Formats: sequence, C-alpha cells, structure tokens
Amino acid sequence: MKTTDEKHSARFEKILKGKKVDSCRYMTRDEADDMGWYKRPLAIMFTDGTYLVLQSDDEGNDGGAGFIGGGKDEHTIYTI
Repeated sequence: MKTTDEKHSARFEKILKGKKVDSCRYMTRDEADDMGWYKRPLAIMFTDGTYLVLQSDDEGNDGGAGFIGGGKDEHTIYTI
C-alpha cells in the first residue's frame, strides 16, 4: 500500500512529467488582484498552455516563494 506522500507524488508527477517550460514571468498586478493576493509570484508557463504559479500555502491565500536546488547554485524564487 502506498503512503500518502507516495500517492500524492505520483499524482503530481503524472501531471508535470514531460512538460516543457515555454517562459517564466511574474503575475501581473491585475492577475494577483483577481486572486485576492498582495504578492505577485512567478508563473511558469508550459508549451501546452498550462502553467504553475507559486502560492504561500495549499489554500491559495497569497503568492509565495519557491526554491531551486540541486545544481551548483541554489536560488530562492521570490515574490514581488
């Protein structure tokens, strides 16, 4: 039997695996306002028209930061 984290990891792997990044940009002020957010997070746009937006929590209460690791340099993806 799969653990909860294995179950959810498999779900999101199925959604994200194989996607190709088309571009990255910060949400516009209007987009953030439409979400009721004060912060404008990075939006990662994929070639199939889907996108990934960083949130402060799983309830979508505000835009949030991310972390890039595993290479020579580590980076925080900050909000503006």
